[in-house]
Amino acid sequence: METHLQPESKLLVDLLAYLVTGQPQSVVQVLSQYFRLLARLVRASASDKQQLEKVLALVLAPLNEPPQYVSAADARSYSDRAYVAFAFNFLAVGDIAPLQQENNPIAQRIDIDKLSGAIIEAYSGPRAASATPDSYIVTLLRCFPTFADDIRMRLFLGDIPSTGGNIPVIKYLWQTMSQTSLFERICHDKGSAHAVGSIPSLVKRYLSKSGTQEYSALEEQEWRLTLLFLELYTFILRLSDDDDFFSGIWPRIIENDEPQTRLRACSLTLEDVKNLTLFLKNLAFGLHYYTNEILQDLAPSLASSNGLDLFFGLAEGQKASNKGRRTSLGQKGLSFDKPDLAGLRAIVTSTLRMLYERDSRRPFLPRDHWLMTSKFDMEKFASSVVREHDRQQEELANLSDDEDQDEEDDMDDDVEMENGVHTFAGQRLSQHAQIENIRARQRRAQKARMLSVIGPKLEILRHMPFVIPFDARVHIFRQFIYLDQQKRRQGMDAEQWRMSMINNPLLPQRGLTGRHRGSIKRGQEFDDAFEQFFELGESLKEPVQIQFIDSFGDVEAGIDGGGVAKEFLLSAINQVFMNQSEDRYFVENSQKLWYPNPIIFDKSREEAEEMGFPEARKKEILTELSQKYEFLGRLVGKCMYEDILIDVNFAGFFLLKWAASGLTGEESYRGNVNDLRDLDAGLYQGLVHLKNLPADEVESLSLDFTVDDQISADGETVRSLTRELIPGRGSTPVTKDNRLLYISYMARHRLVVQPAQQTMAFLRGLRAIIAPTWLSMFNQIELQRLVGGDSSEISIDDLRANTNYSGLYVIGDDGEEHPTIQLFWKVVRGFTDAQRRDLLKYVTSTPRAPLLGFGSLNPLFSIRDGGTDEARLPSASTCVNLLKLPRYTDEETLRRKLVLAISAGAGFDLS
Repeated sequence: METHLQPESKLLVDLLAYLVTGQPQSVVQVLSQYFRLLARLVRASASDKQQLEKVLALVLAPLNEPPQYVSAADARSYSDRAYVAFAFNFLAVGDIAPLQQENNPIAQRIDIDKLSGAIIEAYSGPRAASATPDSYIVTLLRCFPTFADDIRMRLFLGDIPSTGGNIPVIKYLWQTMSQTSLFERICHDKGSAHAVGSIPSLVKRYLSKSGTQEYSALEEQEWRLTLLFLELYTFILRLSDDDDFFSGIWPRIIENDEPQTRLRACSLTLEDVKNLTLFLKNLAFGLHYYTNEILQDLAPSLASSNGLDLFFGLAEGQKASNKGRRTSLGQKGLSFDKPDLAGLRAIVTSTLRMLYERDSRRPFLPRDHWLMTSKFDMEKFASSVVREHDRQQEELANLSDDEDQDEEDDMDDDVEMENGVHTFAGQRLSQHAQIENIRARQRRAQKARMLSVIGPKLEILRHMPFVIPFDARVHIFRQFIYLDQQKRRQGMDAEQWRMSMINNPLLPQRGLTGRHRGSIKRGQEFDDAFEQFFELGESLKEPVQIQFIDSFGDVEAGIDGGGVAKEFLLSAINQVFMNQSEDRYFVENSQKLWYPNPIIFDKSREEAEEMGFPEARKKEILTELSQKYEFLGRLVGKCMYEDILIDVNFAGFFLLKWAASGLTGEESYRGNVNDLRDLDAGLYQGLVHLKNLPADEVESLSLDFTVDDQISADGETVRSLTRELIPGRGSTPVTKDNRLLYISYMARHRLVVQPAQQTMAFLRGLRAIIAPTWLSMFNQIELQRLVGGDSSEISIDDLRANTNYSGLYVIGDDGEEHPTIQLFWKVVRGFTDAQRRDLLKYVTSTPRAPLLGFGSLNPLFSIRDGGTDEARLPSASTCVNLLKLPRYTDEETLRRKLVLAISAGAGFDLS
């Protein structure tokens, strides 16, 4: 087949147009042959826009209204036959790149219900033949991404006949897939990269399909079945709340009189999920750890498709430079019924992570189920990871500015609507912007491939960190930070670096150290810090030197050896979270968990409109708001960087965005109805009610795919903005069949789209201090522990063993503690855990212990004598974790004074 439309082919197009217009009955009898011919003409016309439009019009002709000569009684039959022929003879050819174009007329004008119905009909046949539609459905999803969820919904609602009655499509796919040879081999993989039948060899054969005897049609079919199951199962996981998911895990939680919903009918059993996670864990590990082995001898087009070619409708085989190359289908062009390596990794890893998130939130699998430590020499694992990290940093240092910007743009992709190219506000991007986005994605993909080859262990930590024990990951995290500090400070500690900068005659007075000095007024710590330190960017990693100004304008006493800087960071952060005004940056839910204020940008934009500000001024207001979120992200990152714990509990869904901030595509944070519990419990309950509402009552609610975003604060006149949940399809009514899609899109809007600007800004600041690949090593619960410390019971033995004493309390040569110190530990040991936490917060500013124990507290917990006046209360300097304890002589006095101090927060000073 020639890559350009020849004159005789153009004549053929004109002839077909004449037949369809003048004698449509001649086409009705040969629909299959007609669509096969058009598939060839589409490929040949890709570079001729005018001719391509003619061919696509011919494709649509039989899919529209039946010809006039077709009777009303036969119209339905004709339409069904036309769509079946279209699905199996046009879409299934695997080489129709022009259909990947944005706004192609077919995607806009087909009846998606009839199209997906044709596929469902194919699955309703005998089991022996029912596997054949697998590739067609995958092709359908890739050719019509705008309708992908509609197609998945039809599959989700479909049933397959069996000897025991009809079963849901997902159950049939699971039963069939779990019995395949592919599933069995991957579940029992021994981890060898080069053995015949190993995961790398299986993947390479599937992607390249070299035509050797060892690759069979059955193996191809098993891969297709697996992909289709994963496509549908991830969709069902998105729709399912915990009650739905766990109805299969723990059937006893369902009451006998409760109706069996469709989602619950599709849930897998505990044993099924165990087996599925084992399969996914082994496959994902092979795909990430053995990237180099898989890529060897693999054509570049099979490692990652050329997005620009797809955008312009040019397949690989249509390029002169690649003329003659054949894809895995044995035809020129790209294969749409199978993913490339990146796509395969994405769908496998995202499914695995979704199941892991369920288990991390509400454990149901064995404690060590996720670990894969047998794959590594754990004694050398940390050092190996550090070496890989150093190699990656060397490569990243050679990246161009464009590639650095691509890294910053990763988050922007996460808020594009899944069903089209849109910004978070639902505005369609220009063609130029789309092309630039595709080029940026290509650069990121190339960089990702390069990094994965030189850092396989880092790839595991980034994409599936849960296979490594948490303590090992914390150690690696602290090691990454230590090495970064050493590199930035030329091997000196913070105080040595600061003194070397001050005494460097080559630096101007307001040089590097000058920019890191600030005067902060009490009561306005955050605003002063923003004004003085925002321009530092990632240089905020370096030590800052602070002097506080009290409410009278006087400089507070205090020498900053690092302690005052800690007090500054904690004060600035606390001021943000303690702010109770309507314009606060963060808000908290009923469980005292914090997340970005979702209405602040809309509210600020609307108020600027009402004030009649010019566009330039409105832009300044929103830019400054974004910068303050970014700066707050840097402050939180600075605390993590300096190992300073903060007493702030973030909402789980917000922390999930931290963990996914370095991930893109399928692995990025998508939002789930379960996460709405932490954001809006009322909305969550309302959506659950809608999900369980009797089918005949759904349409009476008169809902559509729009949402009203409130932009007024509580107590003000209600003002709102109406937005479409699916751009261009807002007027679609909510029905019994699509209500689950409505719930999913509503959850995504509230969790991802509405707070997109503030979330992106905060994460941009956080990532400036803490690399996103470091953040991705932890789940949401683990990140909270990194930020705020360990929530487990306080160990007095560990605290006592890691306490410093000064003044008269220094332990002498006899090794005996001072009598007051002995009384102190006797009293503290008798405290409840809540009282121990109050003590810890009083001295260190956080009620939780460091993750690696009190030995890692910096500086260590310290006690100094506070004089002989037993009428005084103990006091504390949280900036240096110091308790000043008067020399009490009896236990009861010490207990009473200490409890009074820690419960009232009295006696704090900054000395």
